[in-house]
Amino acid sequence: MTYLKMSLKNLRRRRYRTLFTITAIGIAIALMVLLTSVSLGLKENSAASGSIDFWVVPADSDILDPVLGSGQTMLGDVHSEIETLFLDPRVKGASPVLNRVVYAYTNDPNKTSVVLATGVIPGAIDVMPAAASGFKGGDPYFFGGGWTDEAVINRQMADLLGLDVGDRLNLDISTGIFASPKGFKVVNIIDTVDYSGIPVVVIHLSELQYITGNLEGDRADQILVEGPDAGPLLEKLYPDHLVLSGSEYTTFKIISDKRILATAAATALVSFILGMLFIGTTMVMSVSELEGDMAVMSAIGISRISILKTVFYESLFLSAGGGLTGVLLAVVGNMFLNNILTRVIGLNVSPAIEPMLLIGGFTVSVGAGIFTGIMVALLMKRPDMTRAF
Repeated sequence: MTYLKMSLKNLRRRRYRTLFTITAIGIAIALMVLLTSVSLGLKENSAASGSIDFWVVPADSDILDPVLGSGQTMLGDVHSEIETLFLDPRVKGASPVLNRVVYAYTNDPNKTSVVLATGVIPGAIDVMPAAASGFKGGDPYFFGGGWTDEAVINRQMADLLGLDVGDRLNLDISTGIFASPKGFKVVNIIDTVDYSGIPVVVIHLSELQYITGNLEGDRADQILVEGPDAGPLLEKLYPDHLVLSGSEYTTFKIISDKRILATAAATALVSFILGMLFIGTTMVMSVSELEGDMAVMSAIGISRISILKTVFYESLFLSAGGGLTGVLLAVVGNMFLNNILTRVIGLNVSPAIEPMLLIGGFTVSVGAGIFTGIMVALLMKRPDMTRAF
């Protein structure tokens, strides 16, 4: 406890330098978190994660599957799987999700736009877009009912194609002579942050399966499950697939996309190095200023290890303070980042601050402090450095 008090006393005595170091580390950590969150926002799939407890995804799936359309990385017989899930009271809601990049147009088939189409079972789970108003509940076409013709779009798609509620649009996975579009009527336009990144159209699952050739085999990319206690059930039902909680799904999104992984790794490395530089500079200046005090401490019998502990704790306090500052700056900065990006470059990415990113940022900061503290301590043990005491 004595060493902790001495460390805090030294930091308070150099309060301006301490404040500068903590702020500098905090800015580096905040930038790391925000840059990674922007990457996640750009790659965020069309299912909002607010009240989703679990994601079931194929073990070999990739975040680019909606673009590549690989049938080898999909779940099969998903309507039957959903019926099985609803037999268990621990499952409060569940819906398969199929995401595919499609062509959309209104009147002129030669003027198509590339958009993300999402297929869900409306009303099966209380999260957007399955909970969007305007849809008929369930998935009538799959069970022999008629084609619903219903589509819910986001504001970006409405602006892109000049659509309003009641207008019609056509969707297809091909253009030109291979096109066989299906028509839809816009029944609702959702205008929320969760769906403000890219143009998105949401339709009934079986209708998107038909358009994309996934109706045979009843295939989807993932299953969303609402129910905090449903984990054991899902692990039992899907032993060959990944059952991911919220934090695990964030990790999955980062690891499965090399660009996001590269962004996270690069920003973490830069933040780590900057943290080391700021902490190391502060500690070296601190040691130089306290040479006299340390000499007195040695003269009165205080061991070298005790002095090193004081230096190490100072480094740890600086890094922890910088990490906490970075977390706070990231949370506050996230509130303004999307608005700034939209105003400056016209890009709406809906950056998502995930708890895992905040924990990762704090860990990088503390790791830099521990590493720097150890390095400074080792340097102090060298003969040409200890001669100063």
